[in-house]
Amino acid sequence: MIRNTIKRLEKYKYLIAILSVFNFLLTPIPINVFDFNPAHVVVINYTILILAGSLIAAEPNSKLRTYIFGFLALVFVWVEFSQPSSQFLKAGRLVVTLMLFLNFCLILLDQVTKIKEITIQFILGPILGFIYLGIIGGIFFESIHLYDPISFDLGNSFSGYSFYYFSFISITTVGYGDIFPVTASAQSLTMVMNIIGQFYLAIVIAVFVGKYINVKSS
Repeated sequence: MIRNTIKRLEKYKYLIAILSVFNFLLTPIPINVFDFNPAHVVVINYTILILAGSLIAAEPNSKLRTYIFGFLALVFVWVEFSQPSSQFLKAGRLVVTLMLFLNFCLILLDQVTKIKEITIQFILGPILGFIYLGIIGGIFFESIHLYDPISFDLGNSFSGYSFYYFSFISITTVGYGDIFPVTASAQSLTMVMNIIGQFYLAIVIAVFVGKYINVKSS
């Protein structure tokens, strides 16, 4: 029974992972709109994200890494809520979370490169990778802000998610102008994220076209 359930979940693993990531990105909504406890919402969403990410991992070692980084991230997140002024806890949470999402990216890259045909998984994989890229960018932006609090002009509506919002509008080159980098370090990272975002889309489109041509010609 349990094995059949796991197999069914693995069949839709990329879709489940994408839904879990969107749920993670929408964390402020239940906190601000429904006035839920922030610590409970963040920990629950992190847990869902980790479990969904573990579905993509096919190898035992990659699953183990996911669980280890995920557990450490949950510990840092939970303890940070009780000591929000601790710079050590913030730095620890950022390091462990970065390792977690880099682990997700490596697992995803390994999985997508093994797909030989154009399937729904081949389509959803790069989409999930693009979202992971945005979250990793947000971690880097938050890290720079932790090191130098004047790195960004965050306006009047600053929250912990402002850096992730800024990361996604950077890699998509939307640039609303409500948040902007001030220091040279923040500006250089923003430029790098802009370039990576555009090259990622170009590479994904090229891979799609190449795969489609190979399928048609075979």
